[in-house]
Amino acid sequence: MDRTKQKRRSLLVRLFVSFLAIIVLLSAFNYVLFSFFQQKIREELIASNRMILDQAAERYHTHFDRLKTVLFQAHNDSAIAQFNSQLLPAEKENANYFLVVDIVRRLRESATNPLFYLDNLIVLYRSNLFMADKEGSSSRTGLDALPAFHAPYTSAYWEEEFDRAGNYRLHPAQAYPQDRFGTAAKPLIPFSFKLPGSNYMMIAMLDADKMNEAMLGDVPFLIQTEDGGMLYRSPASAAIRELPVFAADESYQLFQDHYFFVHTDPDNRLRYITAVPYAAVAAQLSKLRTTQTAVQLASVAAALGLSYWFSRRLQSPVKRIIASLQQREENLPRVETEIHEFDTISDHIGKWKEERARIHDELRSSKSLLTNYSYIAKLKSLHTGITEWRDFMLEEGPFFLVLYQLNNRKLEPLSEATKRTIGEYVDIVLSEHGLRAYTFQIENDQIVSVVFGQNGPDRAPEALRRLKQTLDTERGTCLVTIAVSSTYVQSAELHGAYEQVSAMLGQARPVDETQIILETAAAADAFVFPAEQEQELYAHMEAGNVKMTLHALHRMLETMDRKGATLSQCRRFAESFASRIVKAMEQRRIGGVAVQQAQAALKELKICFTADEFKRFFDTFVPACAGNVQGKKEAKDGVIEFVMQTLESRYSDDISLDLIASELNLSSAYLSVYIKEKTGDNFIEHLNRIRIRKAKELLTGSDLNIQHIGERIGYRNVTSFIRMFKKLTGETPGEFRRCQTPG
Repeated sequence: MDRTKQKRRSLLVRLFVSFLAIIVLLSAFNYVLFSFFQQKIREELIASNRMILDQAAERYHTHFDRLKTVLFQAHNDSAIAQFNSQLLPAEKENANYFLVVDIVRRLRESATNPLFYLDNLIVLYRSNLFMADKEGSSSRTGLDALPAFHAPYTSAYWEEEFDRAGNYRLHPAQAYPQDRFGTAAKPLIPFSFKLPGSNYMMIAMLDADKMNEAMLGDVPFLIQTEDGGMLYRSPASAAIRELPVFAADESYQLFQDHYFFVHTDPDNRLRYITAVPYAAVAAQLSKLRTTQTAVQLASVAAALGLSYWFSRRLQSPVKRIIASLQQREENLPRVETEIHEFDTISDHIGKWKEERARIHDELRSSKSLLTNYSYIAKLKSLHTGITEWRDFMLEEGPFFLVLYQLNNRKLEPLSEATKRTIGEYVDIVLSEHGLRAYTFQIENDQIVSVVFGQNGPDRAPEALRRLKQTLDTERGTCLVTIAVSSTYVQSAELHGAYEQVSAMLGQARPVDETQIILETAAAADAFVFPAEQEQELYAHMEAGNVKMTLHALHRMLETMDRKGATLSQCRRFAESFASRIVKAMEQRRIGGVAVQQAQAALKELKICFTADEFKRFFDTFVPACAGNVQGKKEAKDGVIEFVMQTLESRYSDDISLDLIASELNLSSAYLSVYIKEKTGDNFIEHLNRIRIRKAKELLTGSDLNIQHIGERIGYRNVTSFIRMFKKLTGETPGEFRRCQTPG
């Protein structure tokens, strides 16, 4: 064969040419695609600026609604209203000017709230034009000398404002001096409120620049009234001399080298306008084109280098394989192909087919180790070496399981070194007593031994007694419960044996020692105390009687211990009572910190393993919670009571703050602030806490899967449910259920 033609058909040349074709095709496609979407990118830039303006307008709208609430509440303030009645002509001589001190204090509290962006809050009485603000008070003769009554908003202007129609009114921004000397000034927007025929009005002086910085940032921004009057211009808009005329359905317009974006607020009858220089949009598109070209060239260069390198990497081992094959066989029939290297490889395909057939027959006649591994893995995720599994599968005859439940006496998990040491010691003890056993860790807190042989059941008790003696010396760190299954004959029964010992762990008693459970007992009946006894317990708790509550709890725990209650029954009783206390705290809207501390304390029940430990837990938990429950018993608020009752009864619905606000005839913004102020937590925190509490009840009291429980308590997305559950409890729903379920 001609040497030149052979090189053209080599693997290296064919691979490199193929890579070049792909690179050229992708580069052409990328160029066409970028050109096609260039207009789309421009539209996206415009849409992004429109969205920014819409969001800023929504924030302004919400803030103006919040300020309306502030002005309305201030107007109805008892001190302000009382002083107004004393300023009326018939009673002016009897006016109690000591009320002004209280009025100034209340105005200062609102004016200095950083959420309102206020520079000042003023109450102006028409009688004698008396006014009070955060700095003090003044009468008619001294008003116009104050910075707050700087022209054009003089006392005469505000006196005429009393006769104008309407309640709320935004006035054009004006640069106000910050002191009587006028050395510094900043733009303020007066926002007034009065009732028809009222003798006084409230005036909020909005810090326009600070509010704009928080709502939108340092961009050209203007606020107009619906008739085109200018209400406010940001410092960045100073260079804009003329604005375009927008049609009714226009949201943006290119005018004099600027893109102008407009958003109309029909409720407040305002127009919000931003301006973006056209050069900025063109610069972004140009930057994208430059970046695309640079990336394209760099990608092509890198692709060419990588293509040649990769082709060489593929060709080199192929040449070595060919050399090796040629040394073994040289005269087998040849199959023609399009690639020279594959022509040589084809000489050996016949041999490979024979070897493949032979190996296939051997695999079919032999028992696959991987198949046995998959079968045994049905027990649990057992991690061990392949040699151990081969020995394990060769064992024959009867077997039984020994399951070791490792109960840490502290909240943090056992160290891997501790668990490994226990597993190794178990293996040594069983081996010393002549038991053929395989010991594995199958869960973070469980170890299992599979014991083979006819004499296993006879020798196991002595080995387990020795284990108990040693493990009892370390029970202060780790308390172990041991369950031994019945004897099984077939390996197919391995999963059933594991289910048996897992269920037997539920028979563990609340004692401070290593327990060995050898027989399966009948399922324990649920402990039910007389209704009078439970009512007495909860009545003592409601009354804040710590001594009698603890006495009743101790008596009930002693009764359970005397009647042979299991550890899981004692824990369920303790968790039920403690959870009811936490629920009572939530219903009484006790501060979020106190509830969170109580919920955190509930985790300590997981490390209670004896009746005395449960008593010690309640000796600390009950006094800490009783004061909070009793202290809030009489404190009731109609609005909060309605909100909490609605959440308790409709937590599984698509409930929202807007819906409850509409039922109370309140604005959602006001209700949100009210709930936070009264309870210490916001609306969504209350809703999530109630939902997660209900989820805990379903996880421990039903067999529903995680997704169905999430849907039942109001989460339509199981991922959101799991994330919120872990955020509030520190563990996933599955981990919580495993911790609450015996074995």
